[in-house]
Formats: sequence, C-alpha cells, structure tokens
Amino acid sequence: MPELPEVETTIRYLDSKVNGKKILSINASKKKLRKNLHIKNFPVIEGSIIKSVDRKAKYIVLTLKPLRYLVIHLGMSGRLKFFNKKNYTNEKHDHVVMEFSQFNVVFNDPRRFGMFFMLEDDQELKNFFQHYGLDLLLDSIDYENIFLIFQKKNVSLKQILLDQRVFVGIGNIYANEALFHSRLHPERKSNTLSKVEIKQLVRSCRHVLELSLKNGGSSINDYKSPDGTLGSFQNMFQVYQRTEVMLKKKCYVVKKIVQNGRSTFFSPTLQK
Repeated sequence: MPELPEVETTIRYLDSKVNGKKILSINASKKKLRKNLHIKNFPVIEGSIIKSVDRKAKYIVLTLKPLRYLVIHLGMSGRLKFFNKKNYTNEKHDHVVMEFSQFNVVFNDPRRFGMFFMLEDDQELKNFFQHYGLDLLLDSIDYENIFLIFQKKNVSLKQILLDQRVFVGIGNIYANEALFHSRLHPERKSNTLSKVEIKQLVRSCRHVLELSLKNGGSSINDYKSPDGTLGSFQNMFQVYQRTEVMLKKKCYVVKKIVQNGRSTFFSPTLQK
C-alpha cells in the first residue's frame, strides 16, 4: 500500500504537471472502487481549473475553480499515470481518465481499493478529514500533547503508530523502520514511554519518512511514481522483510511476529 512518502512523491509530480491546467473531460469506468465513483457528478468538473494539488493524510486533494475538491486515494495498488494524448489507449484496470490539452492523467488500480470522488465545498472537506491526526511532515509538533495522547492509550507502539487518528500516513513499512531507528520495542505499551522517548520516536518517524521521500518512496510490489519511476527506499530497509541487520560491523537477528494481523520486524537485542 502506498504510504505517506509514496503519496507525497505522487503529489509533487502531479503538481508540476497539472497546477493551473483545465480539465477538458473526465471519464470513468462502471467498475466499483472502495468508494463509488458517482460518475453522474463528474460532468460538473469538466472545464474546471486546478488551483492547487495538496496532500491530506494519504489522500491527494485537487482544489478546483469553480470551488470543488477532487479527492483521490491510491488504496492498495492504485497509481496515477501520464500519457501523451496521441499515445493513450485504455489499459486493464484504468478506472478514471482526466483529459487535459496535451496529456491524459489516468487512475489505474488493479485491486480496486482506491477512491476517486468529489467534495462540494470547504465544509465537506473539513468534515471528511476531521478525525485524522498529526501529519509529521506538514504540521508543527507539540510533544507535550503527543505524550498525553500516548498516556491515555494502553496499546502497543506499533498499533499507535498505525492509528491514523494519531499520526497520518504511517503504514506498516514506516512503523517498523521508525521503531527500529528509535530502538523501541514494537510490543511495548504506549503509556510506558517517557517524554524523552516520545521525542525520540517522533523524530525517528520524521527521519524515516523524510529519507524515504528523498529516495522516491518504496517500490515493493505495485508502486511507481506517475512518470513510471520506481522508488529506492526499499533498498535501505533496516528491518522490514529482513532476517538480520548490520550495525557497526556487527550482525543482529531480526525477528518477525504478527500484531493485529500485520507483520512486524524488529531486533530483540537492540529494541527495548
């Protein structure tokens, strides 16, 4: 599943191509995604200008003029693809095609867990995102408030990192890597962390997310940027899908367990 760095990479490329451009037409297949496409609403978007391309949590938000919002979630296997208009032919799993003057932007999603829908105004946008938590790449960090949130919860560190009501955009890959970077055990309870450890964990999360973003995200199965480029952060994984980790010329065993149905990788020796 594309996580925050992969979505941010997509956002930056998309912004460089479509910001200020007019949507000439938008066409959708009749196949269902995780959220119905509501094809009947799409004609009102035709002729709209894209004013901005932003990210909220793991959603891509296109602000249009006249004011509406086009919201996209990549789901498990979704991606946006760019085609020269003369070269585009419909491919399997293409669900939405946005036509611009010189190119088409195509939403392709083999597993159909993605979303592509419209919100009518600021209030609908606010309501949709009201329950999402802190964005560690965009929001200011209040460590005291994060400490209080952790104190109120008696769940594992792995679980709280994946809770989108606490932190947005952190998925399984980056939770594993951040916990290793902070040397904290994934099964440790959130309310046992000191304020120093909270700061350590948050900084590790930001470090891992920023490093992945710098390397174009992680391409394990499906993810590619809109121009077809693969990310390279998967080559830098310390523990995720590893059996051992090398640190200061010493090798440590990486153990795999399952937490809430998700694979967790960690070093029992290094993470406490």
